[in-house]
Amino acid sequence: MKAVACVGLAVLDFVFGIDVRPDRGRKAFTDSLMVIGGGPAATAAAAVARLGGDASFIGQLGEDVIGDLIVEDLSQWGVDTRRVRRSPSASSPVSTITVEADGERTIINYTDPRLLESADPITEVDFSGSDVVLGDLLWPTGALSAMEAARGLGIPAILDFDHVPPGPIGAALTAPTHIVFSAPALAEMSGENDPSTGLRTVAARTDSWLAVTLGGAGVLWLDPNGETARLPAFEVDVADTLGAGDVFHGAFALGLAHNRPIEDVIRRASAAAALKCTRFGGRAGIPTAEEVDTFLRQRL
Repeated sequence: MKAVACVGLAVLDFVFGIDVRPDRGRKAFTDSLMVIGGGPAATAAAAVARLGGDASFIGQLGEDVIGDLIVEDLSQWGVDTRRVRRSPSASSPVSTITVEADGERTIINYTDPRLLESADPITEVDFSGSDVVLGDLLWPTGALSAMEAARGLGIPAILDFDHVPPGPIGAALTAPTHIVFSAPALAEMSGENDPSTGLRTVAARTDSWLAVTLGGAGVLWLDPNGETARLPAFEVDVADTLGAGDVFHGAFALGLAHNRPIEDVIRRASAAAALKCTRFGGRAGIPTAEEVDTFLRQRL
């Protein structure tokens, strides 16, 4: 079984299903509510476990009830949480999320700044035995130190680049072996609205493999010759987009751990994310490996 260590943010999500997000100052009544774990790296770890990999999560939580629930939820998904760090002086992260009838989600998150102040780096000991490391920039110190340690071990270091942190960002481009941008983060980093141009602009500053996820427009990446390649998104009936990108990243990391060809890695990750979008409840909609296989066979 291939092992993926995921480093970053874990959250407790309160997910409300509504028809349309209300105007400011108005009330809305929900027809569904789900309380479930969230956060980019944590949901990616749950996806790795659900897809048949050996997943671990490394992050910062408070010594509180919310933190206990987050750890318990991850453990129920089969994620190893022994490297989670708990702070008695900080609160664990929480999000309130609305999912509208068309599947679009709006997130309001609180993450205690004290959780992000830790200067303790992630070292090779934290993910000994892992085949791949995946990190998100919502905990920059942890993710980037993990990228550098993974480079030292000679294993893939994937950065989920969906957030541009304040201050110097040089290590965010040079430490990973693979960077997968969101479209807004790539535009902010490159100063280019066109994703192809944005990838080429960033490529001049790093030797990392580069890609950008474009939602309904699919995935764009640079091939070894510096040319752009694209995989269109799978067409599905969307119920909830919450966590789809995180599922993509978890499936992508597991595909790299299996040394699959990059286009196959992207196709399987896109299929996993598409299937998740057909199901309400964020992390609750993560598919199994068998479901992904069936989905892909039906589209040959």
